[in-house]
Amino acid sequence: MRDIPAEVLSYIMELLRELYLGEVVLIAQNGILIQVERTEKMRVHPWQGLMKPDPWTAETEKNLRQTIQRELQSLYYGRLSIVVKQGNVTHFDRLEKQRFMDGDGI
Repeated sequence: MRDIPAEVLSYIMELLRELYLGEVVLIAQNGILIQVERTEKMRVHPWQGLMKPDPWTAETEKNLRQTIQRELQSLYYGRLSIVVKQGNVTHFDRLEKQRFMDGDGI
């Protein structure tokens, strides 16, 4: 996987920073990041209103940037889901696919 361009990584970080509950999915094909998807969930708490994430520390953001780069480095074809709960990245789900190029399958 090639490095993620700086402006694309900044865009991904902004999506994550604004998210309170949901996920950001990065899709790779032929070792290249080709798509970014965002799914936001909203839990309605009438007594609390809409929940907003707390700001991240510089160290948190730096570590998250490095982790995203590292996780995508070896992903040739598949998706990396970054799961956010209560404004914090809780885990990554990685789905790697294998293509059979001869047309006959397995």
